Amino acid sequence: MADIIIQNAIDSVKTAIQESAQKFNYAGTLGQPLSAYLETIIRANITSGPYAALALAPTGFLCDLTAMTKISSCTCNYSGSGTTSVADSNTNNPWTNGTVLKGAGDLSVLQVSNKIFALAPVLGNINSLVTGVRLDVYMVYLKLKQQFIEENATSILLNWYGVGAPASDGKPLSFTNRIKVCGTNWRYGEGGACTWTVPAGATQAKFQVWGAGQGSNPGCCCGGASFGENGAYAEMTISVTPGNQYSICAGCSCSRYCCGNETPGYGCMSGVSGTGICCLKADGAHCYQSNCDDMNGVRVTIGAGGVCTRFQNVYCTSSGVCWCSYGEYCYASSCETCGVVPVYPGTCGYTIGCSCATDGAVVKHGPTMVMCSIHGGGCLDQNNYGYHIRPPIINSDTGAEFTEGCRCQTFTSGNCCGGCNGKDWTTHPGHGGAATHVMGGDNQHKGDTGRGGMVQVSWV
Repeated sequence: MADIIIQNAIDSVKTAIQESAQKFNYAGTLGQPLSAYLETIIRANITSGPYAALALAPTGFLCDLTAMTKISSCTCNYSGSGTTSVADSNTNNPWTNGTVLKGAGDLSVLQVSNKIFALAPVLGNINSLVTGVRLDVYMVYLKLKQQFIEENATSILLNWYGVGAPASDGKPLSFTNRIKVCGTNWRYGEGGACTWTVPAGATQAKFQVWGAGQGSNPGCCCGGASFGENGAYAEMTISVTPGNQYSICAGCSCSRYCCGNETPGYGCMSGVSGTGICCLKADGAHCYQSNCDDMNGVRVTIGAGGVCTRFQNVYCTSSGVCWCSYGEYCYASSCETCGVVPVYPGTCGYTIGCSCATDGAVVKHGPTMVMCSIHGGGCLDQNNYGYHIRPPIINSDTGAEFTEGCRCQTFTSGNCCGGCNGKDWTTHPGHGGAATHVMGGDNQHKGDTGRGGMVQVSWV
């Protein structure tokens, strides 16, 4: 009871702050309080609200996040290498420039006020004379949004706020009506499975699927490996009927902490089956030679061309440590990678996904809703010092890039870095194993297992 009283007091303070912010006499000019005026405008324009007019949908597709020509043409990484120069700022990559992932935020003050000014020019005229009008409009807008949610004014919620519409790519339909299916010990490769029953009142569901990641190998003597390859990703939104059931599987990653010259643990597929779904899966990363093969594909497509057997920048034709038999690299005549090795995509020959729903159920599906796997990158100098770069992955809690934890592993002359020592680093389901770097001949140092996969279900 005390908590309710405190919350009510907080709400009252918020309301007082909002009302005190409105210094202008809106009632005298508009003939009614600002809140009543805006409510009338919104209810009269339910088909042309801010969400409809401001084209908030991404201009790209999820598959763009792993398009070879887009992800690998930059000289810098996607998750933090410590580079600060403008040339290496990587502003055009689809993970951070806003063309695909929009994140989980609301409309800005400027976006809301501009649209409302277009619908009510008198407010725009007041704004040119009185400061603070934009903020007043925005505060009332937020208050009305909550009112409409409580009223369940479906058409207003859909057209003005996107509530009930398909969420943008990477983002759940709801942040309250959702479940995550994964193994309790997913950090150590564990998978999980369950059956989900559509709850009463649900009309749409979104399934998001992360395949399990691949483990990393430590290399021998002077060697190592970049962060293990992510699993694939796929999503779809369909119409559902309460009581229907769906079988959900989050793939495991072989829980194997490998010594040098052994096959690293591989990731398994995650997927969903049930009414309305033809195919929804995301493969796990499972080919230990794909990092070399995929780098060759990038070189041929946008780099220096030709076959490469070294861990090096894709435009480099010399230097770099050699790829070895099991996905690790080993010391060669020169360690220097000729600049940054960017994170780079799988060629989709090994780690793929699918998103196909039946005609009667589909809301949003298709090949644009699928991403291939991504390899980690890095940079080494002549001393074999440098850093490794963790490949990016979609954050299930925000719909944007997962940026928490160790995104860039830096090392100098230390004996062993990463690998099994990184098994508890902050990661996300679907990530590959921690990068490794070995100097000083410690052949007992072990690589890391990949992270188990996950399926997230959200509904409205």
